[in-house]
Amino acid sequence: MRLTHRCAECLTLLSGEPESGRTYCSNACRQRAYRRRMAGTPSKVSPQAKVLSNLPAQRDSFVGRERELGKLAALVRQHRLVTLSGGVGAGKTRLALAVASRVQRDLADRVLLVELESTADARFLPQTFAAALGVIERPDEPLRETIIATLRHMRALIVLDNCEHLLDACAELVEDLLRRCPDVVVLATSREALRLREEVTLRVDGLDVPDPASSRRTDAVRLFVDRARERVPEFRLTTADAAAVAVLCARLDGSPLAIELAARWIPVLPVTEICARLDERFDLLTMGGRTKPLRQRSLREAIDWSYWLLVPEERRVLRSLSVFVGEFDLEVARAVYTGSGDLGEILENLHAKSLVSMGSAPGRFRLLESIRLYAASRLEAAGELPSAKEALTRSFVDLASPFVQAPLAVPNEVHQKVLAHRDALRIVITWTSGDRRLLLSTALAVCTARMGFLADARKLLSEVLDDGVRRTAAHCAALDRLAWYTGFLLEHDAALRMALDALEIASVLADTPLITTCLTTLACIEQMSGKLELAAARRDVCLQLVRPLNQPAATAHCLVHLAWSVHLLGDDNRAAALAGEGVALCRTVDSPSRLGEALNVLGGILVELRRFDEAEAVFREVLHAGSAYPHNVPSAIEGLALIAAGRGKPARGSRLVAIAGAIREEIGLFGDPYWKRRVAVVVRDAESEAAPLTRAQAIAFALEDGRPDPDEAPPRGLDGLEYHLATLVAAGLTNPQIADRLGVSTRAVSTRLHALRHKLGVSSRQDIVRWVNGADFD
Repeated sequence: MRLTHRCAECLTLLSGEPESGRTYCSNACRQRAYRRRMAGTPSKVSPQAKVLSNLPAQRDSFVGRERELGKLAALVRQHRLVTLSGGVGAGKTRLALAVASRVQRDLADRVLLVELESTADARFLPQTFAAALGVIERPDEPLRETIIATLRHMRALIVLDNCEHLLDACAELVEDLLRRCPDVVVLATSREALRLREEVTLRVDGLDVPDPASSRRTDAVRLFVDRARERVPEFRLTTADAAAVAVLCARLDGSPLAIELAARWIPVLPVTEICARLDERFDLLTMGGRTKPLRQRSLREAIDWSYWLLVPEERRVLRSLSVFVGEFDLEVARAVYTGSGDLGEILENLHAKSLVSMGSAPGRFRLLESIRLYAASRLEAAGELPSAKEALTRSFVDLASPFVQAPLAVPNEVHQKVLAHRDALRIVITWTSGDRRLLLSTALAVCTARMGFLADARKLLSEVLDDGVRRTAAHCAALDRLAWYTGFLLEHDAALRMALDALEIASVLADTPLITTCLTTLACIEQMSGKLELAAARRDVCLQLVRPLNQPAATAHCLVHLAWSVHLLGDDNRAAALAGEGVALCRTVDSPSRLGEALNVLGGILVELRRFDEAEAVFREVLHAGSAYPHNVPSAIEGLALIAAGRGKPARGSRLVAIAGAIREEIGLFGDPYWKRRVAVVVRDAESEAAPLTRAQAIAFALEDGRPDPDEAPPRGLDGLEYHLATLVAAGLTNPQIADRLGVSTRAVSTRLHALRHKLGVSSRQDIVRWVNGADFD
């Protein structure tokens, strides 16, 4: 059916032959036109207008969100129902209005904003909708039918804003609109999806926040600066303030509402002071405009809006989750939930309502900081804070108990769970005392050290051991780990005193697992101090003590340490056998970190036996898991350096030693002095000018020889890098892959390839491959 003319009131295209005089698309438009004629006012729509819109004029600039704008515009053009869902102050409404204003001319003849915040009762939803549309209720027709009749022949884009408190009513009305009005598109904003079959949901989170160590300006920083200049036009973001703004944006989780409220303080407070007051953010972020909706006037009112939409059990769960800083999983969350509901289902509901966010891995959750602080205030007001703290503390104490009961055999899953909850664990430590504080600190320190931060681990234990002497098992375990980290940071005398004290406590307690771990620590410190025979004797005792305990991880640990002592005393064949047994046991207990340590010891012994192929395979295995366990990386790279030197490639060996040294300095790991002296033999001063690499590039270089070997002269007058570039092309790598391998930009690779083709006198990539493979070009 051909559309030949337009409605005289709203300009909707109509079909059929035009009648004489004015024609209308519906009775509603006819009535509006009649009322205007009676009042003597002209029509709001001129014949030249293309789009009738009630979108408000924006009084400030729209900052950032370019990626989201493009994606949302495409979705609105492709689908008839798109819902923007997201948390408090995420900027859903502003994003929806920005997209609606961009797409209106090619998508609709009518753009309609329906604001629902002030509509508290679902029964009045049709009246709110009709008021925005400009229709009135007829005595002979339900108001919803009048709305449908008005929109039936319109190409309309409807922005349905703030649906979360009227979800069922909105879903019912939208479904009716989509079914009966074929040219209507709905763009909804809600903290929870409508859950209709036709719905496409786009999640709106906070703006990108900066790394405080980076100078890059993100959308969050740009928004703060833009709103600050609205208040103080001469405001400039200085270098001194940049870090404070970065921290402020990160602590506010990139929330546009919170950032705008913070920027309003610029006329009276410096940036650093605003940032310092964020712990009291609900008193600080309250200067929203008087004409704005209540939920946008302060951060507290914004979160209040969502909180009171929850059912009582959901509010209870949200309050209890506020004791977690950082991420948590369902199992740990159960420890603080005392209700009878299905916690998994409640968490999913809270996520659907944008109050709980997904974590970094499946099954993990987190609360944005503003939500957490709000829920914490509600938890305290409800009188539930002491019980929640105690429940979480008990849960973590149970989790950490293996660090005292079986310190050499802590399961890997326990290490991983402690690591995953380390942020919450740090907070729990601040409110505990006595043995529980020592136990939790020991668990956190061990996991911190496994990440490669030995100095941080030592500092943590030093602080908790300064507040009194207990002579308990928890005290012994903490003192033993402190001695271990102090020894590896080369303070041998202090470490030796601590280790002897810890061994005395364990002996008085007659605790065999603790005695074993204390003997192991003492032996390590004595070995680093040059007492090789005494260290070997202690390690022999450790192995005898641990075998009857039926703890494979502890037995493997003792085997590997004894193997190294035996190696240092010159019996390499026995050392290799002990280390091999230790590696085999490590493979049975799912402990990648301990396996890496064992492999490094075995590799070092195999190098001494000149079994280079076996040693290389061992060190490569360590490096393939290296990014997760950085403290094992330097020794593995140094092992490959020894192999390179043994195979007649001292320059490559020297480069590897330099790379490993840079990583040791980065993570504060000094290593065994005997190993260091052995590695130092391969160092050559000629390699000191080599460019530094990132840790990932260093591992790639060690594994794959990512740069040309300076010991090999390249053919045909090419320099080493040019020849290496040619070999990478011949291996079939693309320019981006070569750039990643060499640590340069893709454009740099293209430039170098152009120069290489010119130097070789060839014209294509295929010619380079033929040249590398020995083809004759003459």
